[in-house]
Amino acid sequence: MFGSSPPMNYLLYAINPQKMAGLNFDVKNLNNNGDERYLSKSFLELPVIGTFHSTGPGMNVETILKYKPDLILIWEDDYLHTKVAQEIAKTKIPTLTLPFRKIESMASSIFLAAEAMGEKQRGELLGAYTKERMAYVKSALEGVQPTKYYYAEGVDGLATECNDSFHVEALNYAGGENVHKCTQSNLRGLERITFETLLGYNPEVIIAQNRLVYNEIVSNPLWQHLKAVQKKRVYLVPNRPFNWIDRPPSFMRIIGIEWLAYRFHPKVYRADIYAQIKKFYKLFLDVELTNEEIQQILGEA
Repeated sequence: MFGSSPPMNYLLYAINPQKMAGLNFDVKNLNNNGDERYLSKSFLELPVIGTFHSTGPGMNVETILKYKPDLILIWEDDYLHTKVAQEIAKTKIPTLTLPFRKIESMASSIFLAAEAMGEKQRGELLGAYTKERMAYVKSALEGVQPTKYYYAEGVDGLATECNDSFHVEALNYAGGENVHKCTQSNLRGLERITFETLLGYNPEVIIAQNRLVYNEIVSNPLWQHLKAVQKKRVYLVPNRPFNWIDRPPSFMRIIGIEWLAYRFHPKVYRADIYAQIKKFYKLFLDVELTNEEIQQILGEA
């Protein structure tokens, strides 16, 4: 089995890593931090076949045929899935296109992928959990005033996403309102803004996409002019073993959304976040976490 995009790559791992032919890109990068504590050694040793997306080494039809996967999962995004499907069709290898981008589609997409892989029982288990937790979040936040957030990306924190971008769907679902209003025009996103524009937004919460951005925000005196920094409501997105929110927007969004709801609405969102993290990691990654490890993952240690 092979996933033609990072989200599909990780979905295969959650269902059955033993059936994977290869990877899209290096597991360890700026936004993800996988190692043997959280991921199987066999997965970490898989070859990097490549990707049609811009986040890793390029790939062509000959490369795919070399590894002979029985099925290729295609991520139904707004920009590339038609082109990717056309290229893969040249291989004659069966494909399954999944609308995994939308939060509401994750549970059914997990089930469909697992069923296609001959893992129906696993799919039912993961799909039911996903559906139940997303329903819980939605119910818990019903009628709650959204928290105005800024999603800080890049190196300097002045790259971000439009409010309708799939890169921030998890943040919006978790009861957040993006202060940067625009329309995403490409798959990559990373819209540039000025610090003056950010000062005008003055968000309640800042979500830092990676460690470089977080360090810049908390150490640069300029950022101290922002309400979120003054009130210490700047949060680094966890990334072990994969980013919880974005780049790629994988199945990790399931626990990422709960973490965001907890950060956006601490007085309203009453779920035991540590208990949910432990349950999620055991179910999706077969990893038993200690409280100390959770503190490290969340940057609370």
